[in-house]
Amino acid sequence: MAVFLTGDIHGELDIAKVDDFSRGDGQALTSDDYLIILGDFGLVWTDPSSEGEAARLDWLEAQPWTTLFVDGNHENSDLLDALPVEKWAGGRVHRVREHVLHLMRGEAFVIDGLTFFVVGGAYSIDREWRTPHRTWWPQEVPSAEERAYVDRRVRELGSVDYVLTHCPPTGCYRRYRARWSGFWGPSDEWTDWLEEHVEGKLRYRRWFYGHLHFDLPDDEPHTLLFNHVLRLPEA
Repeated sequence: MAVFLTGDIHGELDIAKVDDFSRGDGQALTSDDYLIILGDFGLVWTDPSSEGEAARLDWLEAQPWTTLFVDGNHENSDLLDALPVEKWAGGRVHRVREHVLHLMRGEAFVIDGLTFFVVGGAYSIDREWRTPHRTWWPQEVPSAEERAYVDRRVRELGSVDYVLTHCPPTGCYRRYRARWSGFWGPSDEWTDWLEEHVEGKLRYRRWFYGHLHFDLPDDEPHTLLFNHVLRLPEA
């Protein structure tokens, strides 16, 4: 079993890396292997699905691996929330296709003996220029109820192998600003919450996230992915 991770695909906009993956490492995989998208999946966007979205979802379904995704801030949350909830690998999911699954917030999934704790969501810095429930959804950040659920799961779990989010905790922004004087990434109330409630309370081996549109695959234990497709070491 193999697990690969990469960053945002934004529907069809940034999916070329998955195309490349399908012609490389992906060819040798099976449905028991996984490619995880770290938010801004964006292929559950229009209702009914546009021709391009539907074709891309069908294309993903036809790939030999299983695609999993965390939700980001560029998702149609209304459509995701309307999907039936199922249990899979110990946590709750929305099944978009048989082998395309949305990993829901606050859930822990056991894959090949490894535990993945998922907390999707992020603020859109351009939300004031977008249209509610058409190009922007207020559910993009977890509600008070969802945050309470995350808090409870953190207490129950204590430690996990991996944390999967869309945006990083605030400490990463501080570190990047210290490293690059021109770093633009804005921390916010939600990144502060992740810092206090997840980073400060949950033990983990490595934390993966996207959102910032560049790659720092070796910046452990926090690992930022966008175009890079990273394979996890085997358990």
